[in-house]
Amino acid sequence: MKPGRKLEQVRDGAAVVFLRDGYSGASVDDISREAQVSKATLYSYFPDKSVMFREVVRAAISDIPNQVSFDQYRNGNVDKALPKVLTALAQWASSKPSLSLLRLMTAEALRFPQDAAEYERAVHICITNPLAEMIDGWIKFGQIKAHDVGFSARQLIAMVAGQVQQDALFAGSVPTKAQREEIVLGATRLFLSAYAVPLKEAAPT
Repeated sequence: MKPGRKLEQVRDGAAVVFLRDGYSGASVDDISREAQVSKATLYSYFPDKSVMFREVVRAAISDIPNQVSFDQYRNGNVDKALPKVLTALAQWASSKPSLSLLRLMTAEALRFPQDAAEYERAVHICITNPLAEMIDGWIKFGQIKAHDVGFSARQLIAMVAGQVQQDALFAGSVPTKAQREEIVLGATRLFLSAYAVPLKEAAPT
């Protein structure tokens, strides 16, 4: 792959086709048409379709930190902050970019295992780790019982993002705002019932 003035144009066109049709369903003709460039121009940037696919995936993965962040909730008490964190998680999980990338990575994991691993690593860095750090902070402030924060962070993600994305991918419909709120409320209640320190034991804040 070489740099050039039409590189982003080609990559953006390829992204539309790959995320819509998958790797096998995407043709060079479709990509050329979507990017509004000739096939010769397309091949001048990408020697073959697999290189093009990997560049599209790399760009999509690198954009995950711009799509979801929990930083603004780090200083809140767990009972107020956790629902906001999980709401942000549910919104990201049900967004079109997130669902499209998940669908693509699931379908092509065997063909492109390295890219699937990079996707999993990005989710861990951008979502699992920050959530675990927040839970650890609530433990230090005496609001949450000491436990394996990595485990509980993964549990929360499975309860929220897993449910939202499963409904979208297999039922064919993205959960409504009310449905997301119900999922978030249920996950919050389960987490607090398992780990919250009773008020009479909690340290003053």
